Amino acid sequence: MNKPNRLLDHFGYIKLYIMHSRKLAVAGKRLDICANEVAIYLLQCGKGKYVLRDKICLEIGSGWLLTHSLVFYLMGAKKVYATDVYPLLQPENIFHAVSKSVDWSILDSLSTFEDREIIHLRLKKLLSLKKISVETLKELGIEYIAPIDLSQKMPTKEKIDFIFSKSVFEHVPVDDVMPLLKNIESSLSEDGFMFHLIHLLDHKNMSERPFDFFVYPQEAYSRELQSRWGNRIRRSQWKHIFSNLKHLDSRFVFEWLCKDGVLPEKIDSSIQYTDEEDLIVSHIGVFGELTSFPKVKS
Repeated sequence: MNKPNRLLDHFGYIKLYIMHSRKLAVAGKRLDICANEVAIYLLQCGKGKYVLRDKICLEIGSGWLLTHSLVFYLMGAKKVYATDVYPLLQPENIFHAVSKSVDWSILDSLSTFEDREIIHLRLKKLLSLKKISVETLKELGIEYIAPIDLSQKMPTKEKIDFIFSKSVFEHVPVDDVMPLLKNIESSLSEDGFMFHLIHLLDHKNMSERPFDFFVYPQEAYSRELQSRWGNRIRRSQWKHIFSNLKHLDSRFVFEWLCKDGVLPEKIDSSIQYTDEEDLIVSHIGVFGELTSFPKVKS
C-alpha cells in the first residue's frame, strides 16, 4: 500500500472515531447515564457520603469521552487518571455528553455521595467549557494517559484510592489478566477499593449470538480475537482469579444471566466452566478492597 492510501486509511479511521464518539455522547455515554451507573455500583458496594472527596482515582479503559472520569470529578475527586490501551479520546465531543444530559438526574444520582451544591458548582463549570481539550481536563484534575498497558506498568507511583472499569476486563488477553490485576492491587492505598463491571458475552454479535465464541479451539482464538470479541473467561474462573490475589478481599456484588441466548451445540474443551448457568452469565460486578488479614482458602 502506498503512502497516500495509508494516509486515507488513517483519516478514515479518525472520521469513524469522531462519528462513533458523537453518537455515544448523546446516548450511552451521556454524563447523566454514567452518573446513574456509578451511583448504582457504589451503592451495591456499600459506599456512601464523601467516598471520593479528595481521593485519587484510576479509570481503566476510559474510552472515547471520559464521562465516568468526569463523574469522579463531580464527586469531589482530587485527581483522576483516565487510561486506555489505545488513544481513543475524542475531546471535541465531550461537551455534547455533558450538555445533552439532564442536570437534575446527575444531581439526584450523586447527592448520596457528595454535597449537592458542590456537585452543582462542578457541573456548572463543566457546562461553561464550550471547548474541552486534554489540557482543559488536566486543569480539572483529570489526566488522560494513552496508550498504556496496565499489565506492564501503572500510570503513577502514588497510591490510588479508587480503581474503576466498565466492560474492559473481558477484552484483556487471558495471559495478561493476572499481571494486570496484581499491578492494580499493589497500587491501592490502605483504604482503597475497586469496582469492575465485566461483560462476559461474545462481543462480535452479543444481541443475537452471544455465545458463539465458545466454539473456537484455543489455538485458533488469538490474543487479537480475545481483545476484540472477549477473552471467554467465565464467572467461576473470574471468582478463582480474584481469590488468588493475596491482599485483596473481593466479592461479586451482582451477576446477570443471558437466558434468551442460544448456546452452540458443541462447546470447545478449552472453555472452563462449572455448569450451564456458568456459561450464560452475561455480566458480573466485582468489588475489592485491601485486607490486612491472611486469606483462608476454602
